[in-house]
Amino acid sequence: MLRSTNDDLRESIWSVRQFSLTRYYITFAVLFALVTGIYQWRGIATAAFGAHEVDTVLAALKEASGLTPWLMIFTFYLVEGVSMLAERYLKSRYAKGKEEGREEGREEVQKQWQAWNRRREEALQEGREFSEPPPGETEKVSK
Repeated sequence: MLRSTNDDLRESIWSVRQFSLTRYYITFAVLFALVTGIYQWRGIATAAFGAHEVDTVLAALKEASGLTPWLMIFTFYLVEGVSMLAERYLKSRYAKGKEEGREEGREEVQKQWQAWNRRREEALQEGREFSEPPPGETEKVSK
């Protein structure tokens, strides 16, 4: 039986991950405030002289509320789309960084072996005994 982590738990009515719920609420609130602000600005710009500000605000809220289903859909696509793109980007960066790390590791090991071999050949040319273990071995194997 697999156990689910908190990231996988879903809010039943919306079927969104609990981990993302805050992002959904914040995104929806920002979008709703933006739409309400646009309707408010339009209402003020087109209002007759002497119109009451509260009426303009209420009219803007009423118009923005009519867009709630569309804002919810847009919020879903926005949050999920950004999450998907971020995940893809981070995975590709991780894979690229991992491969770069492997390549650097290979180069470092190659340099260690080349330096060890150079010291070994110098010792052979000078007639000295060479007892240094090869790179990666902690002690020389004696027979």
